[in-house]
Amino acid sequence: MKKQMLRFLTVSALLALPALAQPAPPPPGGPGMVPPPNALTYGYREMEKAQRELSRAQYLAGIVAPAPLKREADALLQQAQRDYQAQAYFRANERAKAAGSIYEALRFLEVAPGPAALAYSGGRGRKAYEAPYRAQEAIARVEYEASYYRVNQPLVNQLLGEAKRLLAAGADLARAEAAHHLARAAHHLIKAERGF
Repeated sequence: MKKQMLRFLTVSALLALPALAQPAPPPPGGPGMVPPPNALTYGYREMEKAQRELSRAQYLAGIVAPAPLKREADALLQQAQRDYQAQAYFRANERAKAAGSIYEALRFLEVAPGPAALAYSGGRGRKAYEAPYRAQEAIARVEYEASYYRVNQPLVNQLLGEAKRLLAAGADLARAEAAHHLARAAHHLIKAERGF
């Protein structure tokens, strides 16, 4: 029994020696510290996101018919391009998303049915049923965020007013989706202004 105990203690001591022989880690902030690899690529990811959104918004700008809101979206797109050139990638990304959302809303308004088509809602299914509720939720969220962050941008208020007007005009899929996209554009403008 004593031999087994002595063997066990000897083996456990030998196994513990390599752990004791390892060098101590360098102190935090010392010369051996390098930033983690994710920190080096963060700026590149933000730049790539902004570039992708700018390209998407530029494409949508080319296929949307002229409208009063298109001028606002074009101005936002130009601001986003200036932000991109100034290396403010988050702000450029959010402004490009806002412009893209306005262009998407205008695309939905181009196909919005007239008063005669409102009587027939056949076959649009669940998406058509849920679209007005999604738009109402997006509008409510943007209103709460605008009041919480004390946003006084006239374009945010204009987009919210237009989204509410579209929902009041009719509950068809195209108008509801356009209202949802306008509310999302206002949300992206708030994010661009506050910086996070």
